[in-house]
Amino acid sequence: MNKLVLSSKKLQGSLTLIYEKGVLKSLTNDFKKPLNTIQEVEIKRVLRFDFTKIDLEAFAAIGLDWTPLDMPNGGQYVALFCQAYKKKHGCSYFVSAKEGAMLKHLSLKNESDFEQLVDAYMECKEWWASPKSIGGLVSRINELRQWISALKHDHQSSKWHFPDGYSKTREQECKTNEEIQAYWRHLRAQGYQKTKVGIVETWKKVV
Repeated sequence: MNKLVLSSKKLQGSLTLIYEKGVLKSLTNDFKKPLNTIQEVEIKRVLRFDFTKIDLEAFAAIGLDWTPLDMPNGGQYVALFCQAYKKKHGCSYFVSAKEGAMLKHLSLKNESDFEQLVDAYMECKEWWASPKSIGGLVSRINELRQWISALKHDHQSSKWHFPDGYSKTREQECKTNEEIQAYWRHLRAQGYQKTKVGIVETWKKVV
């Protein structure tokens, strides 16, 4: 069973659609204000008896906010994405039924994992993460995970202060293996390589 709630502040209430086996079985009108003729025509125009043919963009175009309830994960993920998009950009994201299907088949650990991915995607300024869309998120999921992983490494490195260039003294001050590995990553990022001068190990910048 799929349940879709279409709400409207203007009409002070909601319209609940229940689909069973992909077919519209019931419709409950909980709007506190009566619909006028134009509103009735507009709502009837965007309603679909076939769940797969629902056009969420059409609901948004006539001022109806939608919330999926008791739906497969795809519907819940769509709702989470739209909430994050509106929070970031201040406007609604128009979703197609095709995009909902894309998220339904996405391999994820749990809802929390998806929330973290969406939050990171909204903040990411890499070329492949723009413009923001569900299709973009799904197609670039691997790049996004790699970006998040690199970000975590950078965050760990920021726990310590490392000077520009190689300092033997600073290297000896490293108290844990994690800290010294972070320092070495810092040096490699600056173009340094570990080398030997006689029997002494040091770091030299590669020109």
